[in-house]
Formats: sequence, structure tokens, C-alpha cells
Amino acid sequence: MSSEVTVTVELDEDAIHNLPLSREVQDDLEQRMDRVVEVAQAIAPVDTGRYKASIHRLPEPGPDGEVSVEANVPYAIYVEHGTRQTDRNGRSIHPPRYTLSTALDAAAGDH
Repeated sequence: MSSEVTVTVELDEDAIHNLPLSREVQDDLEQRMDRVVEVAQAIAPVDTGRYKASIHRLPEPGPDGEVSVEANVPYAIYVEHGTRQTDRNGRSIHPPRYTLSTALDAAAGDH
């Protein structure tokens, strides 16, 4: 014996579109990204301290409500992903540190 069930779902497109921009969601994202900044600064490699000091949360969300963390020194990409430079023995001079990637994973919390 089989029966047929029909389910009709009507989406509230305005609610879905505006949800990421709601104050509650923005507060949660800002708290999470502040934690990412804390972790990233704690594990950042320090030579001069400029890279560590440059890690911060952007003050305004993006157009879709995204909250971002950046390190805005010109060489941040090389700290994060390393370079191919090697010494005379073939050892990497600037290995990747994955500081922001690791901080994002470590600060993920319960989601």
C-alpha cells in the first residue's frame, strides 16, 4: 500500500536575503572573527611584529554580510603561504605558516 504526500513550501525571500545583515547575526559573526584575530595574533610568527600587529577584523561587513579578518602588510601572503626560496642546502627559507587559516579553524567554536 502506498500513499502520496505533497508538501508545498513558500520561502520568505526577503527574510532570507536580509538575515545575514541582521544585528543578531552580525554580532555573532563579529564575536567569532574577534576570536580569530586573538588566535591569529597568538600564533603569528614575530620578526619585527608588523605582521602580528596588522591582523584585525574589518570594521564594516561586506555587501552580503560577511565579516572578514585580514593581515594588511604587503608580505602577508608570503607569511601565510610561504615562498619557494631555499638556502644552499635546499631547505625552505620562508615556509608557509598558515596563521589565518589555522586561527579560523581553531576559533570555529560550536557551529
